[in-house]
Amino acid sequence: MSVTELAWATTPNGTKIAYERRVGSAGPPILALHGVLVGTSNWVHQVLRLPQFQWLLPHLRGHGNSPPPMPHQTIEEAALDVESVLLAERIDRAVVLGNSLGATIALALALMRPHRIHGLVLVEPSLPALAGEEERERLRHSAALVRELLAAGRIEEALAHFLEPRLGPNWAEKAGQRRLEEWRRNIFSTPAWIDAVLAFDPGPVPLAAIDCPTLLVYGAETQPGYRRTIFALADLLPHAQIAEVPRAGHGAPVDNPDAFNELFLGFLSAIEWLPSPG
Repeated sequence: MSVTELAWATTPNGTKIAYERRVGSAGPPILALHGVLVGTSNWVHQVLRLPQFQWLLPHLRGHGNSPPPMPHQTIEEAALDVESVLLAERIDRAVVLGNSLGATIALALALMRPHRIHGLVLVEPSLPALAGEEERERLRHSAALVRELLAAGRIEEALAHFLEPRLGPNWAEKAGQRRLEEWRRNIFSTPAWIDAVLAFDPGPVPLAAIDCPTLLVYGAETQPGYRRTIFALADLLPHAQIAEVPRAGHGAPVDNPDAFNELFLGFLSAIEWLPSPG
């Protein structure tokens, strides 16, 4: 029996996007937003190990079973997409968890629909507006390079650009065939999402108005730009706390799931989002 089942939500512009929901759970809802390229495998160690929650895992546009990104895709439009999953499930409020691109979208959802958010867990959001010009230039170069490689049909090289720094030179062996097939499809949306992230700059005043409890998470071995973003956000968000995950890089929920899940459960307990005893 599958742990999750596929479902569909209708977005504000009438498009159907896919999402997965954990089978048989009636616990507190968690909307988990994946990073670029990796898809919902971002949360495999949370969905499997924490079955007491009602997990909702949208397939962001260009990933999994969802359609490609919109022309001139924006982070704000993506936030409305993922809100449609809550509406499809008739859920008023959830804890929203995101990694990388997913954390950026989670932040936008908190800005646009604060009544939907009981708590935020942001794992290394991609926010070059806070990280500085060096990070902006890195992302611009990344998008241009991947577009060039994809136009030339060099899909494996485009994948290696993202995966080798994370998984090492034998990244293809570590990923496995099934995951690689998914990533070969997802890679084509990556430049559009990088463009969206580069264009997203909420500014300090709206960020200071976010009043929900927020956990900001980074990996001890992550890139400097993501670390700068976490600490810059902590200065702007009034109810934020920072946690470091040891032996982890940009993808802490996968890199060190034991440590991440312990932090996550501690935060959920503090904001009273655990299942009722019995």
